[in-house]
Amino acid sequence: MLIESGGDPILKHPNLEIIDRFFEAYIQRDWNELKKVLSLDARWSFPGKHPYGGWRNGFEEVIQFFDTMGSVMGKSNVKAEKLIVAANDDYVIESQHVFTNREDGINLDHLVCVLWKFAGGKIVEGIHFFASPVEADSFFTKISQKNLE
Repeated sequence: MLIESGGDPILKHPNLEIIDRFFEAYIQRDWNELKKVLSLDARWSFPGKHPYGGWRNGFEEVIQFFDTMGSVMGKSNVKAEKLIVAANDDYVIESQHVFTNREDGINLDHLVCVLWKFAGGKIVEGIHFFASPVEADSFFTKISQKNLE
């Protein structure tokens, strides 16, 4: 796949294409394609003491985490600005400015990084890092309590 920079086509790193394929397959719920890009032994970490925090281990738990986050953040009117993306043969790092606009006024405006790890042409691990972990933990704790009401 090609992307353009200043009008000149440049190659897109293969690991970025794997992430694109992951999200395309995830949205379509294409399990066969997901298994081509996400390791059955994948691990995912999301920081915090709230119910969404912790490690997810294995294909099913990682997909369930994305389902949960999709539901939670879908109700939050999220806006995200990609600040930088970098890739090498083993990792992709994405830095974003993420902010929400919830009707209930419980909102978050912060910087987040996701470190993706690859092996054998598949995603094997993901780790989220928050610039303001206390603020993020408070946000996710409040909305988890709200979801129980």
